[in-house]
Amino acid sequence: MLDTRLLKCFAVVAEELHFGRAAKRLFMTQPPLSQNIRKLEAQLQVQLLVRSTRSVRLTPAGELLKRRITALEKEMAQTIRAVREIHFGEKGRLRIALTPSAAYSTFPQCLHAFRQTYPDVTVELIEMNSSEMPDALRHGRLDMALMRPPFADRDLSPERILAEPLMLAVRKDHPVAQTAAKRIRLADALQCELIGYARHSSRYFHEVLQRLGMHAGIAPNIVHESMIPTVLALIEAGVGAAIVPANLGRARADTITYLPLHGCGNIHAELLLARSPEGGNGAVENLIDIMRSWHKGRSTRGTRSPKVHPASHTADGLPPRPARRNG
Repeated sequence: MLDTRLLKCFAVVAEELHFGRAAKRLFMTQPPLSQNIRKLEAQLQVQLLVRSTRSVRLTPAGELLKRRITALEKEMAQTIRAVREIHFGEKGRLRIALTPSAAYSTFPQCLHAFRQTYPDVTVELIEMNSSEMPDALRHGRLDMALMRPPFADRDLSPERILAEPLMLAVRKDHPVAQTAAKRIRLADALQCELIGYARHSSRYFHEVLQRLGMHAGIAPNIVHESMIPTVLALIEAGVGAAIVPANLGRARADTITYLPLHGCGNIHAELLLARSPEGGNGAVENLIDIMRSWHKGRSTRGTRSPKVHPASHTADGLPPRPARRNG
């Protein structure tokens, strides 16, 4: 393995073709510089320079080594840049799991902004049930996930990014849609024929519906059980109404009416961001920054949308970004 210090000495001498000027550039005297050149020639077993009292010139071997050192320096600079781009999340791959209901949130717009800002990051978006996400995060198959609260264990560093109000979704020709005002009381909604959520496939929304019933003191009138987004097809089929997160109101608006629920207390549909315990992917933090800026921009422009309750006292509706861990 060649000594890089010797190569540096040779590169400067090959550029200057003068030992005195080369020594000054290297902040050393001429004798040790000459010794270094001789050491390099001994290691390579070739003569690199032809010296005389008046001039220094490169041998053919020296000319080749000079070109190779220049190429190596460029390659090293590119390597350093590439490593830093990966570390800071400017290039690479970002694997994100998304619970089906989160696809109707503002996240796709944030993801579009991220892809515009970081076009060299390949984004893999995977639809997955929240119950499957922790294992995938722990085993390195995901970098981050948007999931519902029951499955976000502490080692996944969960952060609440959305707390959506709840709405009653009904067909446009449903009696409630025809007679209700712009919103409906929770107690009245729970007495409608409702499509509930199966515990095994939609545990979180099953629990939310039970909490709403306890809050109102009324057992939900469940006539069928399903999961998001299939529940929308059942609403369209006239099977019943359903209590859904507000962002779902962007779907099938031509056939479904979404009525805000009044009297839910502090019960919302929460969405959490969870990270892989391994960490180390800078693109995760970059995406969080994009989400923060995007939400801040919307609030500044006064864009009308269903009200989203922030997870903290930050103005943008996102929790403060934690300090990036080194190593």
